[in-house]
Amino acid sequence: MILPGWLDFEIAENSVQEYLLVLLSIVFLFLLRRFFSVILSRILYRLIARRGHSDAVKTFITLLSKPLQWLITLVVIYFSITRLDIPQAWGIADTTRPGLLMLLQRCFEISLIVCITFFCLRLIDFFALEWMRKEEAKTEGLFDKQIFPFLKELIKIFLVILSFFFSLGFVFGLNIANLIAGLGLGGLAFALAAKESLENLFASFTIFLDKPFVVGDLIRVKEITGTIEKVGFRSTRIRTLEKSFVTLPNKMLIDNPLDNLSQRNFRRADFKLALVYGTPKDKLETFTALIRDLLDDHPLCNKEERMVRFAEFGDYAYVIRVLFYIETHDFLEFMRVMEEINLRIFELAATAGVQFAYPTQTLLAGSAEGDDRNK
Repeated sequence: MILPGWLDFEIAENSVQEYLLVLLSIVFLFLLRRFFSVILSRILYRLIARRGHSDAVKTFITLLSKPLQWLITLVVIYFSITRLDIPQAWGIADTTRPGLLMLLQRCFEISLIVCITFFCLRLIDFFALEWMRKEEAKTEGLFDKQIFPFLKELIKIFLVILSFFFSLGFVFGLNIANLIAGLGLGGLAFALAAKESLENLFASFTIFLDKPFVVGDLIRVKEITGTIEKVGFRSTRIRTLEKSFVTLPNKMLIDNPLDNLSQRNFRRADFKLALVYGTPKDKLETFTALIRDLLDDHPLCNKEERMVRFAEFGDYAYVIRVLFYIETHDFLEFMRVMEEINLRIFELAATAGVQFAYPTQTLLAGSAEGDDRNK
């Protein structure tokens, strides 16, 4: 096949054909890079896992396709452009001497390291997700849910630091050993500046070792009550009962009294019922007996620790105190049982023929002189 003569026409010491090849390479890159990234993701998954369910494959492709797209884009653009010759008349130094080409070469190397690091970080996320998925069925899964995210973040931080030092050595030719030794001189100053962060870091290790709580536990610390969602290096994330998202420093959780509400077997219910004055004694006794039977028959009420007593003569009513324990640590379940018991007590009051009282006050009008005349 004979190419048209205009393709051999040179512009800046490069033929039109070479410019077209570079342009077509870049166009096809942006059109097909997602397709190639998916294909490469599937190949890599087969090399790593060999076997796997469809959800794992889908997760792997979702996590790895984006860094692979950036990696493919970077490599194709670099090798496409390097096909072109730079005219000597421009006087641009090569990549071995300081100048524009050296700067572009360094930018490419740094970008390549960033893409590979991004790829490795996503790979760590995939392995962590798969490990968590396998551990969810185990009885100790709550602790796994807490330790795995922590270890994952620790490995990712180590990888980023390693990539940073590798960039300094590979791209800029620095002596990494001397650099690390030099960092030791400023270690004390850094430790003093990051005192609070280090305290929270050590507090996170204390949480993992002592295990005062795990992910999913309901805790109360100071005025905050909520469910643990994540324990990080510096802080712990809590979803409150109002569904707001609170982040607490780990040091605060260690230094302050912490009540793990999930560790208790029961939730206490304690309230008072007021009956109008004038309620007959037999109806009062019948009503208290019916409440005791109600608590004894309920499957979630503790039979050994419950109290229903005529407690006192109040300012405006007879007062019955009701105290019992519900066998659940779930707040929503506790409220469901409380509603059920309260509605039954409402029905029992009608059965016993008693009426609930509300605050009342009797005022006597008159004067002392009028009372003396009547006498």
